[in-house]
Amino acid sequence: MTISPTSLREDRSLDEVTDLLWEATLANTKTDFVHDHIDPDDIDAAYEIQRRIVARKIEQGRVRVGRKVGLTNPRVQAAVGVHEPDYGTIFADMVFESGVVLDRSRYIQPKIEAEVCIALGKELTSSDLASVEAAIEWIAPAFELVDGHMPHYRGTIVDTIADNAYCAGIIIGERQEYGAVDLAEVELSLCRDGVEITSGIGSNVMGSPLNAVSWLAQTAIEQDLPLQAGEILLPGSIGLIMDFDDGPLYTADISGLGRVEARFGGVR
Repeated sequence: MTISPTSLREDRSLDEVTDLLWEATLANTKTDFVHDHIDPDDIDAAYEIQRRIVARKIEQGRVRVGRKVGLTNPRVQAAVGVHEPDYGTIFADMVFESGVVLDRSRYIQPKIEAEVCIALGKELTSSDLASVEAAIEWIAPAFELVDGHMPHYRGTIVDTIADNAYCAGIIIGERQEYGAVDLAEVELSLCRDGVEITSGIGSNVMGSPLNAVSWLAQTAIEQDLPLQAGEILLPGSIGLIMDFDDGPLYTADISGLGRVEARFGGVR
């Protein structure tokens, strides 16, 4: 995708903005909002920054294993102040199993959200729902670990896109074959030390998590990066994004799918 030089503000080039975010990524620190340096509506430029950051991570030896869709739940959009979906990349070292105890020092301003993980068994060269369903290999309850390098989460769409859609990790519960559960009807209860802190239903995610995968498939095709066999996908949060505090046990029960658990520090 070609970025017009006029799409960037005069004070920063695309290279400079990419370098600012890359330096913050390496140092695990916050940096300026991307929208301070490019047009806050320039989605093409933001995805170009994301692609450059992804390429640098791959050059370091990191392995891309999937993608996530963000901002698919209207309640989450309202909380962040952005009103359209985006997507980011999942790397192998970002994938954990249910019950993991994570190191809080690896993250900046972590949050957690619960969703359905969808794995593909074949490449998606079409985005219609029939093709999406035919490509699914397995599904599972999952957490997405959210983190970002911006000053805070109330930015614009270019901030979240450039910063990998704020995706920092995925925690996956027990896998099962797709087909027995209507993903639009699944119900979520996310608890912190046994106390529910958010809930929701699958239809919160663009009417169904499958619609979010369809959106991702179409976007990926348009950007010449079609979804591949073996990729794991996160279609978006069923409930609200919640603070992920050090110590408590976080559990998410999704009806028909089961439970996923995670925590920072301590011993269970």
